[in-house]
Amino acid sequence: MDTVFLGLTTLDVVQRVPGRPSWGTKQVVESTELVAGGPAANAAVAAAAILGSATLVTGLGASAAARTCRDDLESHGVRIIDLVPHQNREFVLPVSSCVVEADGTRTVFSTSALTSRLHLNDAARQALSHARALMLDGHHPVAAGLALAQVADTDCLLVLDAGSVKPTAESWLSWLDVVIGSADYARGLGVDLAGAVEHVLTKGATAAVMTDGAADVLWRDPCGGGRLTPPKVTAVDTLGAGDAFHGALVAALVSNGGDLGRAVQAACEVASQRVQHVGARGWLGA
Repeated sequence: MDTVFLGLTTLDVVQRVPGRPSWGTKQVVESTELVAGGPAANAAVAAAAILGSATLVTGLGASAAARTCRDDLESHGVRIIDLVPHQNREFVLPVSSCVVEADGTRTVFSTSALTSRLHLNDAARQALSHARALMLDGHHPVAAGLALAQVADTDCLLVLDAGSVKPTAESWLSWLDVVIGSADYARGLGVDLAGAVEHVLTKGATAAVMTDGAADVLWRDPCGGGRLTPPKVTAVDTLGAGDAFHGALVAALVSNGGDLGRAVQAACEVASQRVQHVGARGWLGA
């Protein structure tokens, strides 16, 4: 049985700066990092750190940027299934420009895969046939829809990273066991966190979790719900913290028999570890 993440991989170009940049000028950065990013990719790394391995179904291609991402992900226990056919020379791996300030605040400029037409391949279908959990991030929506259809009548745990409102992903809500949203997701709906929880459950999802950075996490499932305050820590790098939360939540759910309250607490602890370390992978093993 495997834990599968289906969605976006990007090449993150991370620039760490001493203060907020001034547009229209040249500035010297403190450090630069080239690393795999994207919601599904980062979540897969977090899950692999906890479970020992995870599978990422994504679009990579054969570019130099793709090789950098592949090397990074595989070195951290992530098995990659690339949906880009070998003969496809037109696929361009998305690239994100990430600026991290001295207080840990991150700003990200990125392309996406929301209009991707990639389909599942045989390797992806095989992985899904043995999946104990599947997390989607809304990217590569054609492949994601096919994946949902394949596992809908199985015991596979179905999770959505709803970091923002994506129209196609909204149509999946009634299929899902857990929807993990954020303050950005709530703003996109025009409601607060509690309203976002209500929206998700009204649309048919079994459970909802809503995060807001270092503020309280709201969660609710058929057994109840609650509000949890993350550990108070000094953040030095928040890039990918939400993705680490998502991967850790999925890993905790498959490890503890589906106890959502305990999983939220475990995910908060992992995200808190992430933000205390500089670098995309610096928190692993901490």
